[in-house]
Amino acid sequence: MIDAIKKNGQLKFNRLRIGSLPVALLLFALAAMAAYWLFVPAAPPKPDDTWTRIQNEKIIRIGIDPSSPPFIADDGTGKLSGLDVALANELAQRWGVKIQWVYTGFDGLYDALNAKQFDLILSALPYNPSKTQDVFFSRAYFNGGPVLIVRGDDTTTNGLENLQNKNVAVELGSNGDAVARKWQKRYNLNLREFNTSQDALRALQRGEANAAIVDPITFIDFQRAEADTGALAWRIVGKPLANENYVIAVRRDSPTLLKEINAALDELRREGRLDEMEKENF
Repeated sequence: MIDAIKKNGQLKFNRLRIGSLPVALLLFALAAMAAYWLFVPAAPPKPDDTWTRIQNEKIIRIGIDPSSPPFIADDGTGKLSGLDVALANELAQRWGVKIQWVYTGFDGLYDALNAKQFDLILSALPYNPSKTQDVFFSRAYFNGGPVLIVRGDDTTTNGLENLQNKNVAVELGSNGDAVARKWQKRYNLNLREFNTSQDALRALQRGEANAAIVDPITFIDFQRAEADTGALAWRIVGKPLANENYVIAVRRDSPTLLKEINAALDELRREGRLDEMEKENF
Protein backbone atom coordinates (compact mmCIF):
# COMPACT_ATOMS: atom_id res chain seq x y z
CA MET A 1 0.00 0.00 0.00
CA ILE A 2 1.16 3.54 -0.82
CA ASP A 3 0.62 6.76 1.15
CA ALA A 4 1.42 10.36 0.05
CA ILE A 5 3.16 13.12 2.09
CA LYS A 6 4.24 16.64 1.23
CA LYS A 7 7.82 17.61 2.10
CA ASN A 8 9.74 20.74 1.00
CA GLY A 9 6.99 21.61 -1.46
CA GLN A 10 7.26 18.29 -3.27
CA LEU A 11 4.79 15.44 -3.17
CA LYS A 12 6.45 12.19 -2.30
CA PHE A 13 5.09 8.69 -1.96
CA ASN A 14 6.04 6.30 0.80
CA ARG A 15 5.17 2.70 1.09
CA LEU A 16 3.14 1.93 4.27
CA ARG A 17 5.16 -0.32 6.52
CA ILE A 18 4.00 -3.89 6.75
CA GLY A 19 2.17 -4.59 10.02
CA SER A 20 1.12 -1.00 10.73
CA LEU A 21 -2.45 -1.50 9.47
CA PRO A 22 -3.35 -4.37 11.86
CA VAL A 23 -1.97 -2.32 14.77
CA ALA A 24 -4.05 0.68 13.74
CA LEU A 25 -7.15 -1.45 13.45
CA LEU A 26 -6.51 -2.95 16.89
CA LEU A 27 -6.12 0.49 18.45
CA PHE A 28 -9.31 1.66 16.76
CA ALA A 29 -11.19 -1.39 18.03
CA LEU A 30 -9.93 -0.82 21.58
CA ALA A 31 -10.96 2.84 21.45
CA ALA A 32 -14.41 1.86 20.21
CA MET A 33 -14.80 -0.67 23.02
CA ALA A 34 -13.71 1.89 25.61
CA ALA A 35 -16.22 4.40 24.26
CA TYR A 36 -18.94 1.75 24.38
CA TRP A 37 -18.30 0.88 28.03
CA LEU A 38 -18.04 4.56 29.00
CA PHE A 39 -21.03 5.99 27.19
CA VAL A 40 -23.47 3.16 26.52
CA PRO A 41 -25.57 2.49 29.65
CA ALA A 42 -25.37 -1.02 31.04
CA ALA A 43 -28.46 -3.17 31.00
CA PRO A 44 -30.26 -3.13 34.36
CA PRO A 45 -29.51 -6.18 36.51
CA LYS A 46 -32.04 -8.97 36.47
CA PRO A 47 -34.28 -8.92 39.57
CA ASP A 48 -33.45 -11.66 42.05
CA ASP A 49 -35.72 -14.69 42.38
CA THR A 50 -37.13 -13.55 45.74
CA TRP A 51 -38.29 -10.19 44.43
CA THR A 52 -39.62 -11.80 41.25
CA ARG A 53 -41.68 -14.27 43.29
CA ILE A 54 -43.03 -11.49 45.54
CA GLN A 55 -44.14 -9.52 42.51
CA ASN A 56 -45.70 -12.54 40.83
CA GLU A 57 -47.51 -13.91 43.90
CA LYS A 58 -48.24 -10.48 45.44
CA ILE A 59 -47.24 -11.86 48.85
CA ILE A 60 -44.34 -10.91 51.11
CA ARG A 61 -43.45 -13.42 53.85
CA ILE A 62 -42.10 -11.79 57.00
CA GLY A 63 -40.42 -13.65 59.84
CA ILE A 64 -41.23 -12.35 63.33
CA ASP A 65 -41.00 -13.13 67.03
CA PRO A 66 -44.09 -11.22 68.25
CA SER A 67 -42.87 -10.69 71.81
CA SER A 68 -41.05 -7.36 71.64
CA PRO A 69 -43.41 -4.45 72.29
CA PRO A 70 -43.54 -1.66 71.26
CA PHE A 71 -41.91 -3.02 68.09
CA ILE A 72 -44.08 -6.08 67.60
CA ALA A 73 -46.55 -7.90 69.83
CA ASP A 74 -49.45 -10.36 69.52
CA ASP A 75 -52.45 -9.62 71.75
CA GLY A 76 -53.19 -13.35 72.08
CA THR A 77 -55.84 -13.38 69.37
CA GLY A 78 -53.47 -13.09 66.43
CA LYS A 79 -53.77 -9.30 66.20
CA LEU A 80 -50.34 -7.74 65.78
CA SER A 81 -49.30 -4.22 66.72
CA GLY A 82 -46.17 -2.12 67.04
CA LEU A 83 -43.67 -0.12 64.99
CA ASP A 84 -42.50 -3.13 62.97
CA VAL A 85 -46.07 -3.97 62.02
CA ALA A 86 -46.71 -0.40 60.90
CA LEU A 87 -43.49 -0.42 58.87
CA ALA A 88 -44.34 -3.77 57.25
CA ASN A 89 -47.76 -2.44 56.28
CA GLU A 90 -46.14 0.62 54.69
CA LEU A 91 -43.79 -1.58 52.64
CA ALA A 92 -46.61 -3.87 51.53
CA GLN A 93 -48.77 -0.94 50.50
CA ARG A 94 -46.01 0.63 48.45
CA TRP A 95 -45.25 -2.67 46.72
CA GLY A 96 -48.87 -3.62 46.18
CA VAL A 97 -48.57 -6.94 48.04
CA LYS A 98 -50.11 -8.70 51.04
CA ILE A 99 -48.24 -9.83 54.16
CA GLN A 100 -47.88 -13.40 55.35
CA TRP A 101 -46.55 -13.39 58.93
CA VAL A 102 -44.36 -16.34 59.91
CA TYR A 103 -43.90 -16.82 63.66
CA THR A 104 -40.44 -17.98 64.74
CA GLY A 105 -38.49 -17.85 67.99
CA PHE A 106 -36.04 -14.95 67.98
CA ASP A 107 -32.96 -17.20 68.23
CA GLY A 108 -34.09 -19.12 65.13
CA LEU A 109 -34.90 -16.19 62.86
CA TYR A 110 -31.62 -16.18 60.91
CA ASP A 111 -31.65 -19.94 60.30
CA ALA A 112 -35.28 -19.86 59.20
CA LEU A 113 -34.57 -16.96 56.82
CA ASN A 114 -31.72 -18.81 55.12
CA ALA A 115 -33.86 -21.94 54.98
CA LYS A 116 -36.27 -19.82 52.87
CA GLN A 117 -39.16 -20.10 55.30
CA PHE A 118 -39.77 -16.39 54.72
CA ASP A 119 -38.36 -13.49 52.68
CA LEU A 120 -37.14 -11.10 55.36
CA ILE A 121 -36.85 -10.53 59.10
CA LEU A 122 -38.64 -7.50 60.54
CA SER A 123 -38.78 -8.15 64.27
CA ALA A 124 -36.96 -5.70 66.58
CA LEU A 125 -33.71 -6.91 65.02
CA PRO A 126 -30.55 -5.05 66.10
CA TYR A 127 -27.74 -4.76 63.59
CA ASN A 128 -25.28 -7.60 64.21
CA PRO A 129 -21.90 -7.26 62.44
CA SER A 130 -21.14 -10.93 63.08
CA LYS A 131 -24.02 -11.89 60.77
CA THR A 132 -22.97 -9.86 57.72
CA GLN A 133 -21.51 -12.97 56.06
CA ASP A 134 -24.89 -14.71 56.31
CA VAL A 135 -27.41 -11.98 55.45
CA PHE A 136 -27.78 -8.48 54.05
CA PHE A 137 -28.94 -5.77 56.47
CA SER A 138 -31.02 -2.79 55.45
CA ARG A 139 -30.43 0.78 56.52
CA ALA A 140 -31.52 1.51 60.08
CA TYR A 141 -35.15 2.46 60.65
CA PHE A 142 -34.75 3.13 64.40
CA ASN A 143 -31.87 3.98 66.73
CA GLY A 144 -32.37 2.46 70.17
CA GLY A 145 -29.07 3.69 71.59
CA PRO A 146 -28.93 5.24 75.06
CA VAL A 147 -30.20 8.81 75.40
CA LEU A 148 -29.73 11.59 77.93
CA ILE A 149 -32.88 12.35 79.93
CA VAL A 150 -33.60 15.45 82.04
CA ARG A 151 -36.68 16.64 83.91
CA GLY A 152 -39.05 19.08 82.29
CA ASP A 153 -38.02 21.93 84.59
CA ASP A 154 -34.40 21.65 83.37
CA THR A 155 -34.20 24.11 80.50
CA THR A 156 -30.43 24.60 80.49
CA THR A 157 -28.99 21.11 79.90
CA ASN A 158 -28.23 20.68 76.21
CA GLY A 159 -25.62 17.93 76.50
CA LEU A 160 -23.18 16.15 78.77
CA GLU A 161 -20.99 19.26 78.84
CA ASN A 162 -23.67 20.95 81.00
CA LEU A 163 -23.49 18.21 83.64
CA GLN A 164 -19.98 18.73 84.98
CA ASN A 165 -19.76 17.72 88.67
CA LYS A 166 -23.43 16.70 88.60
CA ASN A 167 -25.11 13.35 89.30
CA VAL A 168 -26.04 11.15 86.33
CA ALA A 169 -28.09 8.00 86.96
CA VAL A 170 -27.47 4.84 84.89
CA GLU A 171 -28.30 1.13 84.98
CA LEU A 172 -25.24 -0.85 86.04
CA GLY A 173 -23.77 -2.79 83.12
CA SER A 174 -26.06 -1.25 80.49
CA ASN A 175 -25.07 0.51 77.27
CA GLY A 176 -25.94 3.75 79.01
CA ASP A 177 -23.48 2.87 81.76
CA ALA A 178 -20.75 2.20 79.17
CA VAL A 179 -21.39 5.51 77.42
CA ALA A 180 -21.37 7.41 80.71
CA ARG A 181 -18.04 5.83 81.71
CA LYS A 182 -16.60 6.80 78.34
CA TRP A 183 -17.33 10.49 78.98
CA GLN A 184 -17.03 10.48 82.77
CA LYS A 185 -13.54 11.96 83.03
CA ARG A 186 -13.95 14.48 80.25
CA TYR A 187 -17.07 16.01 81.79
CA ASN A 188 -16.44 15.17 85.47
CA LEU A 189 -19.69 13.22 85.72
CA ASN A 190 -20.73 11.83 89.11
CA LEU A 191 -22.21 8.47 88.12
CA ARG A 192 -24.97 6.96 90.23
CA GLU A 193 -25.46 3.28 89.33
CA PHE A 194 -28.71 1.38 89.85
CA ASN A 195 -29.91 -2.17 89.24
CA THR A 196 -32.44 -1.20 86.56
CA SER A 197 -33.07 1.68 84.19
CA GLN A 198 -36.40 2.29 85.94
CA ASP A 199 -34.55 2.77 89.22
CA ALA A 200 -32.22 5.24 87.51
CA LEU A 201 -35.23 7.22 86.27
CA ARG A 202 -36.82 7.15 89.72
CA ALA A 203 -33.61 8.65 91.12
CA LEU A 204 -34.03 11.46 88.59
CA GLN A 205 -37.65 11.78 89.69
CA ARG A 206 -36.67 12.09 93.38
CA GLY A 207 -34.03 14.69 92.61
CA GLU A 208 -31.16 12.38 93.51
CA ALA A 209 -29.76 12.81 89.99
CA ASN A 210 -29.62 15.71 87.58
CA ALA A 211 -29.98 13.46 84.54
CA ALA A 212 -30.25 9.81 83.52
CA ILE A 213 -28.88 7.83 80.59
CA VAL A 214 -31.21 5.00 79.52
CA ASP A 215 -32.52 3.45 76.31
CA PRO A 216 -35.42 5.38 74.70
CA ILE A 217 -37.94 2.54 74.93
CA THR A 218 -37.49 2.23 78.70
CA PHE A 219 -37.89 5.99 78.98
CA ILE A 220 -41.12 5.99 76.96
CA ASP A 221 -42.56 3.15 79.05
CA PHE A 222 -41.62 5.03 82.22
CA GLN A 223 -43.31 8.19 80.99
CA ARG A 224 -46.55 6.28 80.42
CA ALA A 225 -46.40 4.52 83.78
CA GLU A 226 -45.53 7.72 85.66
CA ALA A 227 -47.67 10.13 83.65
CA ASP A 228 -49.41 11.48 86.76
CA THR A 229 -46.06 12.46 88.33
CA GLY A 230 -45.08 14.83 85.54
CA ALA A 231 -42.72 12.44 83.74
CA LEU A 232 -44.43 13.20 80.43
CA ALA A 233 -42.84 16.65 80.56
CA TRP A 234 -39.33 15.16 80.74
CA ARG A 235 -37.25 15.45 77.60
CA ILE A 236 -34.59 13.65 75.61
CA VAL A 237 -31.54 15.83 75.11
CA GLY A 238 -30.07 15.64 71.62
CA LYS A 239 -29.48 12.44 69.66
CA PRO A 240 -28.60 8.97 71.01
CA LEU A 241 -25.19 8.90 72.66
CA ALA A 242 -24.37 5.61 70.89
CA ASN A 243 -25.88 3.68 68.00
CA GLU A 244 -28.04 0.61 68.50
CA ASN A 245 -29.66 0.38 65.10
CA TYR A 246 -32.71 -1.73 64.30
CA VAL A 247 -32.67 -3.14 60.78
CA ILE A 248 -34.34 -5.53 58.34
CA ALA A 249 -32.49 -8.67 57.21
CA VAL A 250 -32.75 -10.50 53.88
CA ARG A 251 -30.87 -13.46 52.41
CA ARG A 252 -27.73 -12.73 50.44
CA ASP A 253 -29.45 -14.05 47.32
CA SER A 254 -31.98 -11.18 47.53
CA PRO A 255 -30.14 -7.98 46.53
CA THR A 256 -33.11 -6.59 44.61
CA LEU A 257 -35.36 -6.98 47.66
CA LEU A 258 -32.73 -5.21 49.78
CA LYS A 259 -32.57 -2.36 47.24
CA GLU A 260 -36.36 -1.97 47.32
CA ILE A 261 -36.40 -1.98 51.14
CA ASN A 262 -33.73 0.72 51.36
CA ALA A 263 -35.48 2.84 48.74
CA ALA A 264 -38.73 2.61 50.72
CA LEU A 265 -36.98 3.47 54.01
CA ASP A 266 -35.33 6.50 52.39
CA GLU A 267 -38.68 7.68 51.10
CA LEU A 268 -40.44 7.12 54.43
CA ARG A 269 -37.72 9.11 56.20
CA ARG A 270 -37.92 11.99 53.70
CA GLU A 271 -41.69 12.10 54.08
CA GLY A 272 -41.44 12.15 57.89
CA ARG A 273 -43.49 8.97 58.05
CA LEU A 274 -40.91 7.08 60.12
CA ASP A 275 -41.07 9.77 62.80
CA GLU A 276 -44.87 9.66 62.71
CA MET A 277 -44.89 5.88 63.19
CA GLU A 278 -42.55 6.17 66.17
CA LYS A 279 -44.89 8.66 67.85
CA GLU A 280 -47.92 6.49 67.06
CA ASN A 281 -46.40 3.34 68.53
CA PHE A 282 -44.12 4.64 71.27
